[in-house]
Amino acid sequence: MCESFALTWWRVLRKIHRWIGLALILPFALQGLTGLLLVVLPLMLAGRPAAPVAGPPMGAEAMIGAARAVAPTGTQPLRFDPARWPGDSAVVAFGPAGERHPEFEVMVDPSHAAVIRTHILPHGLRVLHNLHADLLLLPYGQYATGAMGILLSVMAITGLLLWWPHPALWASGKWRRTVLVSSRARGYRLWRETHISFGFWTLAVMLFLALSGAVLAFPFARPLFGVQGGGGRPAQSRPHHPDHTPAIPGEQGLDAALAAIHTQMPDVVLTSAHLGGRPAEQSFNIVLPAYGPNRPATVRYDADAGTVRFTRDPAQQRTGELTFMWLHTLHEAKLAGPAVIAGLWRTAVGIAGAALLYFSISGGVMWVLRRRGAATRKARVAAVPDPTRTA
Repeated sequence: MCESFALTWWRVLRKIHRWIGLALILPFALQGLTGLLLVVLPLMLAGRPAAPVAGPPMGAEAMIGAARAVAPTGTQPLRFDPARWPGDSAVVAFGPAGERHPEFEVMVDPSHAAVIRTHILPHGLRVLHNLHADLLLLPYGQYATGAMGILLSVMAITGLLLWWPHPALWASGKWRRTVLVSSRARGYRLWRETHISFGFWTLAVMLFLALSGAVLAFPFARPLFGVQGGGGRPAQSRPHHPDHTPAIPGEQGLDAALAAIHTQMPDVVLTSAHLGGRPAEQSFNIVLPAYGPNRPATVRYDADAGTVRFTRDPAQQRTGELTFMWLHTLHEAKLAGPAVIAGLWRTAVGIAGAALLYFSISGGVMWVLRRRGAATRKARVAAVPDPTRTA
């Protein structure tokens, strides 16, 4: 009775696993491919060039002014990244007014405010990110991606249950053979064993990425975790100026703001300054010694009061906000350190993306081979003469 019940449930799980995979074979393959590319392609982009150390660094406004001379027409500075160490270059990122994502970067020598190199950010990365996040199906694509994350979690769990070895295999230690690919495997057996083996070794990361992706995709998840939109930055908008009033560049007052941060928070490390069309849109990402680079803070400078205030303070983060932040950081493989752990995690996320692509391919191939094999066996049975009829 128990064996019959277990067999029935095994067949049910197998059908659930198979038909979810077949129904979403193309979206899953697309998610795996775009996830892999989003991990690999940024590593292929050129890094910051070295800059000769020839004195103290110049002001940020001077560096941005030098970068403006080579920036594309119609763009404005969106972000300023200071040199990270002596001999490093600073970066000024440009993009269309009102946009958040830069399209053009200028590397500047901090000592002389001279342009070292320019770099066009590939537009394809933005397209890949949107394709991965919402399948280009806005405004409903995020719900579709969230549902896919839940169904992928179901696939991972049912796959684990279908693989789970018999107690005798656990006792004998032969279960290890079920997660390795035999050198004698060919045809359908090879596809099946590689499918199972990849599933076993990537299960934990795959399940995390599926669940975290679902949380990040659903628009209603942010309020549930207590996350406020915008990160404390006001929406960038094109400022309106009368015709007789010259436009004020968004980096005006940046040197004063950086000096105030350095004076009032001498222990922090500035990682980037976000700019906009107006000086009031400036905000600054900093690293606090007590929390490290994986939990950055955001501050703003009040020029009238001469004070620096937090708009995102790690010390004030609630559990939900902290959880959501870590889910976002780990899902996008954006750990800031330690370098070894960040590199290993990025590799694991990339392998999981490749595995999801392979699962879609191998699952489809196995289904075709099974149907073809079943049709062949049926034809052979039909070709055998029925002795009862001849009699």
